[in-house]
Amino acid sequence: MFRLNKLIKSFGSIQNFTNWEKDVVKASTPILVDFYATWCGPCKRLTPILEQKVKEHPNVTLIKIDIDQHEQLANQNNIEVVPTVMLFQNGKKVNNFTGMLPPDQLNKFFEQIPKQ
Repeated sequence: MFRLNKLIKSFGSIQNFTNWEKDVVKASTPILVDFYATWCGPCKRLTPILEQKVKEHPNVTLIKIDIDQHEQLANQNNIEVVPTVMLFQNGKKVNNFTGMLPPDQLNKFFEQIPKQ
């Protein structure tokens, strides 16, 4: 079990992240997982953008996972670069990106998420 010490409040459903399988893989709503590090400049710039995008998708839950505090979980998900953002729908990873995307590519990423 992994405890997440920092959970960004999403504007959709929100729950405390306690178990990857339960809270991400078995979630009934889209889950956006942001693997980040506190020392990462692009991660800091991406956070407010992700928060704004999630506002536009009220059914999405955003979970931020600090890779330095959750190394085992980062390794299990093959995280080699931060930020890495993964989208899960119906328990399956359907898309992901690494680094800071240009606005048009980030918009395309979010267009695939049903708004309701």
